Amino acid sequence: MESMSEDEVAAEDQDMDGEILLQQTHENLKMYVLATLGLIVCIQYYVKYIYKQNIRTSICSGWQFVIEVLNTPGESYRTFRMESHVFIRLAELLVTKYGLHPTREMRAEEALAIFLWICAHNQSNRTLQTRFKHSGETISRKFNEVLTSLVTFSRDIIRPADYNFKEVPRKIRDDYKFWPHFRGCIGAMDGTHVRAVVTPKEDEIPYICIRGYATQNVMAICDFDMLFTFVEAGWEGSAHDSRILTETLAKLKGKNIFPYPPEGKYYLVDAGYSNSKGYLAPFKGKNARYHLADYKRSSQPPTGYFEIFNFAHASLRNVIERSFGVWKNRWRILFNIPSYKFSTQCKIVGLTMALHNFIRKNAVKDEEFDKCDADPNYMPNVEDEDDSNVHGDEDDSDEHGDAADDENMSIVRNSIATSLMNMRRS
Repeated sequence: MESMSEDEVAAEDQDMDGEILLQQTHENLKMYVLATLGLIVCIQYYVKYIYKQNIRTSICSGWQFVIEVLNTPGESYRTFRMESHVFIRLAELLVTKYGLHPTREMRAEEALAIFLWICAHNQSNRTLQTRFKHSGETISRKFNEVLTSLVTFSRDIIRPADYNFKEVPRKIRDDYKFWPHFRGCIGAMDGTHVRAVVTPKEDEIPYICIRGYATQNVMAICDFDMLFTFVEAGWEGSAHDSRILTETLAKLKGKNIFPYPPEGKYYLVDAGYSNSKGYLAPFKGKNARYHLADYKRSSQPPTGYFEIFNFAHASLRNVIERSFGVWKNRWRILFNIPSYKFSTQCKIVGLTMALHNFIRKNAVKDEEFDKCDADPNYMPNVEDEDDSNVHGDEDDSDEHGDAADDENMSIVRNSIATSLMNMRRS
């Protein structure tokens, strides 16, 4: 092999140097691009999470506003829909047990105040920015942190005090109109509607539209202290009560979630349900009035075997309607939930019921609950409510019964009706 001339060697060395230089330039350029992108990400993170210049300034910061509200008599109830001591106790509980923690930018109490103000008055993110002096991102993030904390909290507070229901409720035990006739009754169950928003991305969620609003159907159980013991939300608004109950029982079968009535116990349900095992329905038919409003509109008192039972049944079952009224009047967000994800909207229904229970258990004075305690016939006037016969509870297909009636529950119902008639005669 002939040896390369000096010119050829020099040319080859020059080509190699050019390739090395080009490779080094490419590596340097790649490093500069990555460094630039990293710097941009760091700047964005700093601006978004660390350095937040308030667009609006005020002598009273968000935390100072919370302190002022809590220390002003009556202001906490008007603003957060609960007394100051109830607010403080709730905040402490969420911090110590349910994972709501303060951060450098906000105390846990202020985050809770933001959440409660949104639910109580259905305030927009922009309004919250103005009042609490935080960015829209912070308001949204804190709202979701409190929501996550309350989801766990709700599992512990929306439940029966005793799944065996060993004690007879005082409402029944201490009232001659119900004792001993309804001694197996442990609460009432019914459904209601809550307005919702379903975005095109979630068009697989079933819903109907009422006056331009989507509607989610809510089913709940409460005891006679007006405490919710079970809630399930999310069906299409046209669903019949019996269908919802059937689907719920099937969905939760074997999960030990639904508080099934023990043997010999039952919940009161309206005429939209069949008289099935564990669920005592009224007598149906055109000649048997049921709703209390029907009796109030008429000068004729309840008469006969069926109406005497139905009147006592409705008087006891109206605790669920009163509970719905107090719950909806407290949380205005339920009348026009913002366009959150549909799953979040369903969570808000359950979380506000959990807050309803917490207030009921801890409040010394509460305007709505006090009215209900003072007058057993008081029915909260819910604005914008239109639940008239939305659950199909006026089914007259069967004169005094239903093809799906359970034989044992029919015996229970007839026994109670006979007992009430005997008391009326004595």
